[in-house]
Amino acid sequence: MKGIIYLIGGGELRGGDTQLIDEDIMSQAPKGSTFVFFGFAAQDSTDYANTIRSVYGEKYTIVVPTVEKGREFAIDAIKSAAVIYLGGGNTEQLLRVFAQWDLVDHLRTAIDRGAHVAGMSAGAQALSTWYVHEEENDIFELRKGWGIVPGGVMVHANPASFDKAKLLWSDNDMRDKYPFVAIEESAAWRVGTLKTFKVGSGNIWIMSAKKCVE
Repeated sequence: MKGIIYLIGGGELRGGDTQLIDEDIMSQAPKGSTFVFFGFAAQDSTDYANTIRSVYGEKYTIVVPTVEKGREFAIDAIKSAAVIYLGGGNTEQLLRVFAQWDLVDHLRTAIDRGAHVAGMSAGAQALSTWYVHEEENDIFELRKGWGIVPGGVMVHANPASFDKAKLLWSDNDMRDKYPFVAIEESAAWRVGTLKTFKVGSGNIWIMSAKKCVE
């Protein structure tokens, strides 16, 4: 892996919740580089795309693939991207479109050549091997992502939800197989070739080899 990957736990871009993360992402590629925003998880929301432009548009050239623009547009965008941002929303919708259009291998190739990828909430879940899906009735279950970042992830985490996720992770015999990261809003887990660390003001909780650390 050559490109840096950001697993972002959540937060409002427009409100400045992710400012420290956004600044870190904007330090990764030269001014004028192509920044590709996928809003599939939010049904290609125009408001979401406009927010991305307001945050990143002064630094980068923003390209926004949509379902309407089609598969070839999305592939060409990935091939030209210095930064790729997978927006939040419905994770299953994001996974579905990427699967139907066979985009995951193109994403992997982009990372291998040095493109940086940020996954916000649903995007972070899709990038991981496993993610914790939380229903409104407080039911937690494990679901499968792309495995670009090996391990499990929980987004929008807090101490109480992390405690429940730990039990789920252990009950599924995952503690000896994969690391697990629970990411609070306003925080990102920055995964690079040489170093992995937290960015942002929120908290991150980690489980690795049966040992829990904060």
